Amino acid sequence: MLKCTQMSFVELKNVRYAYNRGSTSEVVAIKDLSFCVEKGEFVALVGHNGSGKSTVAKLLNGLLLPQSGTVTVDGMNTVSDNVGGSASDNIFEIRKKVGVVFQNPDNQTVASIIEDDVAFGPENLGLEPKEIRRRVDEALKSVGMYEYRERDPFRLSGGQKQRVAIAGILAIRPEVLVLDEATSMLDPKGKREIMDIVTRLNREEGMTVITITHFMDEAAMADKIIVLDDGEAILCGGKEVLTKGELLSGRGLDMPPAIRIADRLRKGGMPIGDVYTVRELTEELCRLL
Repeated sequence: MLKCTQMSFVELKNVRYAYNRGSTSEVVAIKDLSFCVEKGEFVALVGHNGSGKSTVAKLLNGLLLPQSGTVTVDGMNTVSDNVGGSASDNIFEIRKKVGVVFQNPDNQTVASIIEDDVAFGPENLGLEPKEIRRRVDEALKSVGMYEYRERDPFRLSGGQKQRVAIAGILAIRPEVLVLDEATSMLDPKGKREIMDIVTRLNREEGMTVITITHFMDEAAMADKIIVLDDGEAILCGGKEVLTKGELLSGRGLDMPPAIRIADRLRKGGMPIGDVYTVRELTEELCRLL
């Protein structure tokens, strides 16, 4: 079990979740999963397809409820203490605290005008029109989409659509931003744009970020990496987790490209320090050359 503090903001403890296939069979997606996320952390949850990553995303804000074990956010349990297996009375508050951006931004679009789409969440919170206007403008500015506010979201590029999806979550003012393979449908430029926005939200605004991905170069941007395999957390630590090539490859994962390149250069005699991202590798090469 991964150790958590008493004040961990998000905690999964011995969680199990299985999907039913007919009346007599089930597929276990999560089994005895435990991990925690501290307030303000940037955490990457990595694993191969079928490792349970997307199920975790839905468990984090109560879209799915654990069949055993507990999921707590800011001390609130997603499952009611009074009625077994039912949603907690706190589920609305939990969903305000944990915002999830999913893989396909088209599935999260609800309006034909961008600013109306971003306003959907605050409107459902029952906020005053002036407050909604302020939140929508701030959210669109924070992701660089304010000038597009009166356009049709379906005419945007994939990266722009995902920015709007993030703005829609930010307008709710969550304390935790969860990205469930949010860059997997984007081109390299779109991926960089989204990860730059997410990193800035974490570093400059203190937002807790959980990115769920199989792209190891994205995981290298996080402070803590948790490796999932068949619904269990098999490894948790800092960026050094990404250097464990044999363990990762045995789970269908690779070391980030920057780490592999740096290893080859060291073997060739170049005294490169510890680097995990392409940006860090570039800076280190510039320093040496």
